Amino acid sequence: MRKDAVFCNAVCKANEVRLLGGEYISRIASATFDDAVKMLHDYGYNDGILDRNFDVDDFICREVNALICFVKEYSPTAEVEDFVLAPFLFNNIKAEYKVKSGGTTSRLYEVEGAEGVRDGDYSRLDEHIAKALVSLDGEKFDPRKTDLALTKTMYAYRLAKAKKYRLLMRYERAEIDTVNIVTALRAEKLGLSDSEKDELFIEGGTLAKPIDLNDTGEYSFDLGDITRLETQIENYLLGILQSDAGNMDSVGPLVYYFNRKYDELKTVKMILICLKSGARREIEPRIRGIL
Repeated sequence: MRKDAVFCNAVCKANEVRLLGGEYISRIASATFDDAVKMLHDYGYNDGILDRNFDVDDFICREVNALICFVKEYSPTAEVEDFVLAPFLFNNIKAEYKVKSGGTTSRLYEVEGAEGVRDGDYSRLDEHIAKALVSLDGEKFDPRKTDLALTKTMYAYRLAKAKKYRLLMRYERAEIDTVNIVTALRAEKLGLSDSEKDELFIEGGTLAKPIDLNDTGEYSFDLGDITRLETQIENYLLGILQSDAGNMDSVGPLVYYFNRKYDELKTVKMILICLKSGARREIEPRIRGIL
């Protein structure tokens, strides 16, 4: 049974105060790897329990799964839950389909909906997902094409889940636009042909293909640096959600909190990996826009 939306949003607002601020992130980034890990546990990551055999991927995966469980518990409707958790569902679908096609097992998140994929049984899947997998079954397995096809299906799935919610529709169309902008920029640098660029284009946004990098409509991003661009995009998309984050009768507080917390986890993972690998100087350009 779903909880009352106002109560769910109150829980989300209460949890916002526990998000890591810019000062704390800066302190973690300036620490040694071991000290950074200890600081995160002191703050409450992994329930404060420091594993003897610490692994960055396992550590972050546990935190992501905890966030997934939060979304399941406090999403006001099934559509909102499905919308928010779609990237994790499709991660699992891609991983299971890869195993079905002879690949190795990948990390799975605690999201239902990919059951049966490994065995080729799509009867319990969303019909659009099942249709995409049946189409892939008819071709020789190609990891790149499979990933692209399922990524396009994911955005169509999210748009379908968002159709009752103006905020989510605005967010998702903007997300698709920004994905297409980044893809077009990378395709330009790689010298891909027009047909190859068209193949990569994701439908559902406001921008038409082919993407004109000299005229991206309302998106006034600095396209000169891909790292800076990705930070600009994260901030832009978060700004859309922030516009409704205080509306306790809407889906805004939940989706806003989720995105902030998930961005935090991705930032923490990036910092830990850079510290562990001795690439400290790679951290600052990536956190400059969030401090």
